[in-house]
Amino acid sequence: MVMSRDSENTAGSLSRQASTVSSPEGSEPKAANRSKANIRVSLACVQCRSKHVKCDATLPACNRCQQEDKPCFYAKSRRGIRDPKKRSLISDKPPAASSGSFFSTSNPCSAAPSVQSQYDLPCGWTINPESQTSVSPNNEKEALLDLFYTYFHPSYSCLPPKRFFMNHVDSDPDSYHFLLSVINFCGSLYSAEVQSDELREAAYSAACASLPFTVQTVQGLLLMSIAAFGEMKFDHHAGWSNRAINIAVDLGMNRKTFADGTSDSVLAESYRRTWWCLTFQDSARSLCETGSSLPITDVNSDVDLPCEEWEYDSGIIPQPLSQSQYDTQVSLGQSDFSSMAYLIDICKIQTDLVLPYHEASEDKKPEIFERADSRICDWLRRVPKWKMNLTDPDGVVDVILYHGLAIAHVNRLRLRQPSPRNGINLREYFPLGPPKGPDRKGHLIKEFGWNPHPIDIQAANSFCDLFRRPFPTRSLRAIFGLDALRVALAYLDACVFLGLDSPVFRERLNRLIQILTAHGETWPLSLKVAEDVKVVAKEYLTPRTSQSWRPGISEPDAWPAVPTSLMTAAPSIAPNFGFEPYQQVYQVEGWTMNDSNWPALTDIYHA
Repeated sequence: MVMSRDSENTAGSLSRQASTVSSPEGSEPKAANRSKANIRVSLACVQCRSKHVKCDATLPACNRCQQEDKPCFYAKSRRGIRDPKKRSLISDKPPAASSGSFFSTSNPCSAAPSVQSQYDLPCGWTINPESQTSVSPNNEKEALLDLFYTYFHPSYSCLPPKRFFMNHVDSDPDSYHFLLSVINFCGSLYSAEVQSDELREAAYSAACASLPFTVQTVQGLLLMSIAAFGEMKFDHHAGWSNRAINIAVDLGMNRKTFADGTSDSVLAESYRRTWWCLTFQDSARSLCETGSSLPITDVNSDVDLPCEEWEYDSGIIPQPLSQSQYDTQVSLGQSDFSSMAYLIDICKIQTDLVLPYHEASEDKKPEIFERADSRICDWLRRVPKWKMNLTDPDGVVDVILYHGLAIAHVNRLRLRQPSPRNGINLREYFPLGPPKGPDRKGHLIKEFGWNPHPIDIQAANSFCDLFRRPFPTRSLRAIFGLDALRVALAYLDACVFLGLDSPVFRERLNRLIQILTAHGETWPLSLKVAEDVKVVAKEYLTPRTSQSWRPGISEPDAWPAVPTSLMTAAPSIAPNFGFEPYQQVYQVEGWTMNDSNWPALTDIYHA
């Protein structure tokens, strides 16, 4: 039942904390007011003075003028400025151009930001390529916002849909100052025209400064932690992620009553999604051990599950489903849930079972392994077949469910890869080999390398099968490189240690490098993974003079089909990538395999 704001104010300290968050009808958050209570403003710019509105007197341009993209200037005889440097900034004439906005660059007349490739946008998402001439800061601001919502937002949809978000910004711009600077920076990462350095510095400085305890602060810190992870700034990532979790818990966002306390259903949905996005990011950080962690799993939470993406975009939010209702319906065999609900479920399996598996003692590992693997298989069986298509009739990709399926397949790989190989430095730990070790003599045993580890290759192939559909590569998560690393490691192990080398696996490695390289144009983490995979492949995947080491395939037949670009040249980059079905049939110790006939996802890798 939705709680009104008036009734919430009498519900206790938690609800009183929630009331400080801005709402469509509300004004500036109380926390923000408190932060300005001791600041005495003794002057106002000409624009604010003429409108008889409050001015914060920020130099060289006040926040209100920045928000409205208007020239900000002060009367020359203003008092209260003793610093000569600040005094020199005061002028009684407006500057030649606007003093700037959240989305301005060092060159206000530079070309409008444009995407590097207009072809890897999902259906219906476009950036107008004709706006490449001089534009006003307003147009530049809108273009960067479009880039953010086109590429970054689909994987981390914690902010309200664009039109609702802008309504809130217009009604209370001061509360969104920090969050807008973060959006500015994140959007610039996808632009070929706007340099991100200055925007990054501004966003990083703001994220490290004192911030009010508001939902907008939590969302800004969350987005900054995600960006820092993708840029391999792991200390910043850990600090901002911990800070976001602390503020969220202090506000009470881990409680159902927090979202229910606002009368705006879209804002309530945004609050719920913000909490769950925090859990996603914390889970990913725990798996790769980057920075000290403040486990969000230790926090009691009864936040409801989010709705479908199309419902969120429409603004018509249905009655949310509670976690207990989800568990009950799952036990009854129902499967009509939102993609975000499925993503939350697989992330819980990852956090509750996959992560403890590598930390458990040897005597407890078999039991945890069976529980984790069976839970993942059950999750894959429960996803409806129509959702498995990942695209609707209009060609729009279900990015959220894609991430859920990718996490499921990658976690099956994680369970089968030893903990010393769970980091991001592939070059260091690859020589350790898979759990069975690099036993070259074992290759002479019939069917060795396939029967002991059939799930590794099938899970890797199922991950790659997700790319058989046209997919906007740049909309993948910032941490996509970590998932692709697990898959590449499975193929490298198969080729180097397990006696399963084949042109098919080498081609799939080549495709993974292509995708990682394209994704690395935005996120350095993916570029590092791509370079590491290329180095390892070049060092270990070389032709052998002996034919006995490769079961079932003779060298003269196999090597002419191996692409040389993996070892000799940079991968060719295409706007979209797809793993097309392979028609080649090859033998592994008498086992006939056709790569185009891998079992469907719902078959859960029947070998």
